[in-house]
Amino acid sequence: MIATMTCDEDLANRIRELIASEDGYAEQKMFGGIGFMIDAHMAVGVSG
Repeated sequence: MIATMTCDEDLANRIRELIASEDGYAEQKMFGGIGFMIDAHMAVGVSG
């Protein structure tokens, strides 16, 4: 079985380190990747 990655995990981890301390931070799986939200507004998206 071949496992595929739907997003660039290295990039996602770098973004997490930068914005995880922001008030209202959340992550949401979307569009085959991850959306990084701040106060329910999408700040950054990582896919492919």
